[in-house]
Amino acid sequence: MANRPTHQWETGGKRLGAMKIEEEQAVSPQGPMVVDPHETEKIVESLRKFDIKEVGSSKYFDQHMQLEKLNQQAHQNAASNSDEYVLEAFLTFNKVEFLIHDLLLIEAWKEHVYPLLLQDLTGRNNSRLYFVLYHEATLVNLLEVFCYHKHVCEAAGERMLDLVDYVARKMACLNNPAAMFRDGDASSDSIGIDAKTSKEFAAKLEARTPTEELAHHTSEIDFRVCLVSVSLCRFICEHADSLPLSVVSRLTDTHDMMILVVPLIENPPWTRRVAATGKWQKMVDYKWTEVKPIDLMKITKLEGQPWLTLYHLLAKSIFRDRYHLNTFRKAQMLRVRKYINDLLLDQLPFLADIQRYMDELAITEVPEPRSVVGGGGAGAGGIMFEQVAVLRESIVKGQQWPEVARHQIATVFTMTDRTDRDLAKMVEVYSNAAGGDDDEDAAAAV
Repeated sequence: MANRPTHQWETGGKRLGAMKIEEEQAVSPQGPMVVDPHETEKIVESLRKFDIKEVGSSKYFDQHMQLEKLNQQAHQNAASNSDEYVLEAFLTFNKVEFLIHDLLLIEAWKEHVYPLLLQDLTGRNNSRLYFVLYHEATLVNLLEVFCYHKHVCEAAGERMLDLVDYVARKMACLNNPAAMFRDGDASSDSIGIDAKTSKEFAAKLEARTPTEELAHHTSEIDFRVCLVSVSLCRFICEHADSLPLSVVSRLTDTHDMMILVVPLIENPPWTRRVAATGKWQKMVDYKWTEVKPIDLMKITKLEGQPWLTLYHLLAKSIFRDRYHLNTFRKAQMLRVRKYINDLLLDQLPFLADIQRYMDELAITEVPEPRSVVGGGGAGAGGIMFEQVAVLRESIVKGQQWPEVARHQIATVFTMTDRTDRDLAKMVEVYSNAAGGDDDEDAAAAV
């Protein structure tokens, strides 16, 4: 037998002596470690649910900073393909439900309490309000990293009902931005999008009132949260096989996710043309990036999400068994057939099956919509039971929102931005951020 070739990992010979084995450093290819595994477990174990009256308090801020550190580390671990110990800690201590509850809590606060605070706090507590609003972005980013894994969605179980409802609300807002975003076009920077020079940009920035500044930041946060929700929708649909049947029913019968996805393909909110320069931009890694006209047909990660969602909704047997086609759904689905061309198939070859299915569907007769709950779904007898979203119900039920607002003005938002010591703590957290538009905006706000 021929001698086995030697290499640098050989256990004998001179090569081993020539090797230099350095001590392992706590530094990932993406940058220094934000929190180590031991600290992560302590933080995750200590996470607790807040009452809606406590939103924005000092203890709430402390927990927000801890979650932001975990968010940065989770993204770092995922990007470097290293041990995802942040995710494992949330599973070990059964805190995935906590994330969903906290997300729904801040959403309810933004919807019911925040508008009641604006008149008294705008201009006095802008920065504190901003970071309370930014908390939603931190949570959805963390859930985006986690829900990529099937076992996380499986561990959430019935609590995924609340997350599906949340995602559906955000996608509906993305399809109708004028109904939600308070700063005009949500997909554009209303201050810098039309500025031709840096001086013009600075002048517009200086001319903003505190109310306009807060509204602008709020719209930017809302827009990015909605974009992340599209990715969450894709992950939920992808892992539907391991979710309870009630969650699948929520996707198909209650929200009809396919109807929410189709407009995002027709009118993508992550692509825009700058009026002042005529140049095209796309959202890449949640940052607006200039794109040459020749590259407009290249699919970005965000552009691929609705196509992946549509693919899972049409290809998975668990959806096909429940999703009953009618003339309305057929017409909606065939609206995107014209976008499936050779350039798209080169980048997303799995869509070839969807293209063939749509071609067959175009010549297939389907029944008219039935006038029963669920659009002619499984409710053949005209009766359908629907499970209640327990987490959101527990947050909003019985709340007196004016009373909550008065309580927060009297006990939570008692200082100004100049005297707010909690804001000083934010500097270290966001100055060490791994990157991203949202983190840069947050650091600038401090």
